[in-house]
Amino acid sequence: MKALTLILILIAIIVYSFSVTELSVVEYRSTPKSIKQSEEKVSNAVLVYPKYSYEWIMMVEGVKKFEGFYSRPYICPAGVKTIGYGHTGKEVNRSYISEYEATELLQQELEVCRDIVLSSVKVPLTEAQLAALTSFTFNLGRGSLYKLVSGKGRLNSGNYESIENILPLYRKADGKILRGLVKRRAWELDLWKANDNLIAQN
Repeated sequence: MKALTLILILIAIIVYSFSVTELSVVEYRSTPKSIKQSEEKVSNAVLVYPKYSYEWIMMVEGVKKFEGFYSRPYICPAGVKTIGYGHTGKEVNRSYISEYEATELLQQELEVCRDIVLSSVKVPLTEAQLAALTSFTFNLGRGSLYKLVSGKGRLNSGNYESIENILPLYRKADGKILRGLVKRRAWELDLWKANDNLIAQN
């Protein structure tokens, strides 16, 4: 008798659960307001774009490759004390830096170089062109960027082709042509000429 009662109770619970589920579905389907609210939420959704463009990410990886990672201070070919990924600032006084820290430091420095490019160049740049000049500035500094883009017949005069002619000339250190710099300028030039129509935003 107890077993029969238990079975009946279980059946009643199952039937009740099914009824509630079915009722909920019917109520949802028959409520236009709920559907309308869902549609409004979708239509009001905000698209979130990545912080960095594809060209920027490729540039960072390229810079990391050319600079190489050094966990301890060393003297670069230009005779400057360096650590991490080409860092020459106050962190060179450390005896050790992790690759993660070096990458974060590199990102920060490249963003500073990006701002320098945007403030120095007076003509519109694509994301690829901005990335190329950011790499150039990180490697050679604000002064070299100014010489590259300023003056008659140069970039700031609207002559975009001048970059292709002048940028490869920045290949020397201590008066000597370095293979690494020749390759780096060629890579930056490929990036500059990338088929990219997206205009960089300040």
